[in-house]
Amino acid sequence: MVSRRLIYKFLLDFVYPNRCPICGSFIKWDELLCKVCESKLPFHEKTLCERCGKDKCLDHDSLHFDSIYTLMRYEDICVKAIHQLKDDRQLNFAEYSAKLLGNVLRENGIAQQADIITSVPMHRSKRRKRGYDQAQKLAHFTAAELGINENYRLLGRTKDTAEQHTLTASERKTHAEEIYFSLPDHADIKGKNILLFDDVYTTGSTLNVCSGLLKNMGAKNVFCAAIATTLLDEKHKE
Repeated sequence: MVSRRLIYKFLLDFVYPNRCPICGSFIKWDELLCKVCESKLPFHEKTLCERCGKDKCLDHDSLHFDSIYTLMRYEDICVKAIHQLKDDRQLNFAEYSAKLLGNVLRENGIAQQADIITSVPMHRSKRRKRGYDQAQKLAHFTAAELGINENYRLLGRTKDTAEQHTLTASERKTHAEEIYFSLPDHADIKGKNILLFDDVYTTGSTLNVCSGLLKNMGAKNVFCAAIATTLLDEKHKE
């Protein structure tokens, strides 16, 4: 059965021809990015820790989430792809990443355990300006892949005046603790397994704080997923 989204994309292609979200070249209406850009994506070549998601382990005792999964290193063409996703209202890369993350989450048994999918929230003023929340779109596409219920009213965010990439690791931790809060009136998640999404996983402060809030609301387990992560044995800038 053909999905409504495929029909929409087929018809939209007549008015706005489909383009690769990274290089901008024309691609078939049902493709998500061009083969050249796909071949350049820095998929993980080494096994990362399933618990903390890094090549050199973080302090596991400080983590509120139970595991985390990412697809690639946050470098080179991946950085461009995610910046395009944030700035250009081009969702192909989110949809592409969701398909791959869906496979990873199935292979690791997370898709079978998760009860609810949610995402790290964007402040409403920024979402209004941008037109969408890229982490929520990634979560939404993955939920459609896996057939898992979604709820994006579990967490809230106060006004965020600082850009994450301008902060040190310790500043990110303090910043995350100050700007995120739980919305327990909107769902009963006691005993539920939550799958929490963000676009990029760097120091882990944001995902960790949000996971702690979900645990305080009664979540049994919080599994995290993101498109990309920085590695600890290399220097990357978000």
